[in-house]
Amino acid sequence: MTARKAAPLRHVLAAFAAAMTSLALTACVPGDGSAQFGPAQTGMIHMTHGLQLNPSFIDEVDSPSEARDSDVRGFYKDQSYYTTFYRNGRWTRSGALAFSTLRNAASEGLDPEAYLPRRMLRSSSLSTVDPQTEDVLLTAGLMAYLADVQQGVHNPEAKNIGPKLLRDGVERSDFGAFLSSIPPQGRSYRSLRAILNSRASSLAPARKKQIAVNLERLRWDPEVAGAARDIRVNIASQTMEIFERDKRVHAMSVVVGRTSRKTPILQDEVVSLKFSPDWTAPRSIVQEDYLNHAQADPAYFDEKGWQVYLNGERTTSAAVDWTTVELDNVTVRQPSGATNALGGVRFSLTNSQAIYLHDTNAHSLFQKAQRLFSSGCVRVEDAAWLAHWIMRAEPISMTMTEVRENMDLSSPKSVRLAKPVPVAIAYMTVWVDGENTLHWEEDVYGHDKRLLSKMDFPAAWNGSTRSDD
Repeated sequence: MTARKAAPLRHVLAAFAAAMTSLALTACVPGDGSAQFGPAQTGMIHMTHGLQLNPSFIDEVDSPSEARDSDVRGFYKDQSYYTTFYRNGRWTRSGALAFSTLRNAASEGLDPEAYLPRRMLRSSSLSTVDPQTEDVLLTAGLMAYLADVQQGVHNPEAKNIGPKLLRDGVERSDFGAFLSSIPPQGRSYRSLRAILNSRASSLAPARKKQIAVNLERLRWDPEVAGAARDIRVNIASQTMEIFERDKRVHAMSVVVGRTSRKTPILQDEVVSLKFSPDWTAPRSIVQEDYLNHAQADPAYFDEKGWQVYLNGERTTSAAVDWTTVELDNVTVRQPSGATNALGGVRFSLTNSQAIYLHDTNAHSLFQKAQRLFSSGCVRVEDAAWLAHWIMRAEPISMTMTEVRENMDLSSPKSVRLAKPVPVAIAYMTVWVDGENTLHWEEDVYGHDKRLLSKMDFPAAWNGSTRSDD
C-alpha cells in the first residue's frame, strides 16, 4: 500500500479545532436536541451559529405585528432558516437592542403591543426557554417597527420597506446606531419626541396622543435634516420660521388655505423667485370664484384690468359667452402691479399641485388671529425680507434696496436660484419653535381628529389594547 503524504501540521490543528467547536455547539442545543446549528448569511457580524427553524414553524408563530408572513419566511430563507438574534446558545447584543427598542416603542409615540405579545413585553429580557419562537416574534416585530417608525403606520403612500431595513440592519456591526438612524432626524420630530419623553409623567393622556399623532404625520413626509438654510411653515399655527443650520434667524406670520381649500403638507424647495409676478388663475378658481361674476357682467375681467385668452388667442372678457364657454379653453391672467394677488414676489416651488409661497396685496389679513384665507398657497407677511435672505446667499446677490425695486417693476422678472432652499410645509398642532417654546394649536383642518380615530396607543395612555395572544 502506498503511504499517504502527511498533512501539514497547521491543517491538522485547524481540523481538530473545527471538530471541537462543532461538538461544543451540539452540546448547547436546548430542548430535545433536535434543532441544528449552522451559519446564517447575515454578514460578518452574524457569521456565527444559530438555531435552525422549519418554514412551517415560522408560519405557525402568531405575531401581533403587521409584518407579512411571506416577508418573515423569506427573511429566514435568506439566512438558511437560522435564527436571527439567537446565536451560540444565547441572545446576541443586537437581539437585546431590538427587544429594548420594541419594548420602548412608546418613546416614538407607537404602541409596543403592535410589535410584541404582551407576555414578552412584561419581561425585562428575552427568554431562553423557547428561543425559536421568540426569535421569530422579535424578527417579525422589528421588521414592522422599522417600517412604521421611518414612514409611519397610516401613511397613505407607505411602501413595504421593513424586510430591506431589517436586512440592512443585521448586516451592520453598529446595530444600535442603525436603530437610532431609522426615525426622522429633522428638528421638529426630534423636538416633539423629546417633549414626549421628558414630560411623560406630567402630560395628560390626551396630550400624549396629540404628540403621537403629530409624530406620525412627520414620519410621512419628514423635513430635511442638517440643511444649511431652510424654511419651515406650520399650517396649524399659520407661522413661518427661517433657519440657518438649525438656528432660527427670523419668524413671521403667514396666511394659508381656508378649510375648503386646504394647504397640503409637503416637502419642497424654492428654486426661483419671480419679481413683480403676473398671476394666471387656475381653472378651479376661475370656476369657483369668478365665473358667476363674469356671467352676470361679461366685461367683468376687462373692468378689473385682467387679460383673457380664448384657445390661446388674446380677446376681451366681454367677447366671451361665459354661460357656455368651456373653461379648459380659457386663460385668465392678472398682470403685474400693486393690485396683483401675488404681490411683489413669488417664491416658486417644484410640486405638481401649483403650491408656492408669495407676497400679497392684502396685508391686513396678517393681523387676524386665525389666518385661513388663501386658495392653498402660502402668503408671506414679510416677503421682502425673505427674498433678500434667499438672494443674499446667491452668487449674484441683491441688496434690500434692489429687492424692493424688483418687486415694483411693471413686468415680471424671474431669477433662477443657484442654491435652492428647502421648504417644509407641515401641519403641527403641537410644536416647539426655534426659541424652544412649546405650542399647542387648534386642529383647524381636522387632521388630528381623523388620524386619532385610526391610531393605536400604549395601554398606559388609555389607548386600545390587544389580546395576550
